[in-house]
Amino acid sequence: MVIDFSQGKLIVTEFEVQVRLNAASIVLLAGAEDIALRREPPMLIANGGAVRWSVKLDNETQLQSVQEILGIDCE
Repeated sequence: MVIDFSQGKLIVTEFEVQVRLNAASIVLLAGAEDIALRREPPMLIANGGAVRWSVKLDNETQLQSVQEILGIDCE
């Protein structure tokens, strides 16, 4: 699923998450097992092995969409 947000696009599958940022054409990639979600503020957090980054989402709806695809709970 592709989710547009103010900083670019989220491409989410049950196996991985790609964040394509508009700034400098940056792409962040992480396996689904390395993703955590935070409800307040709505954030997508990757932390596993050498991967460590986070992105603030625009709203709760985007967070819920990612949550449904990955099948994980929010912190």
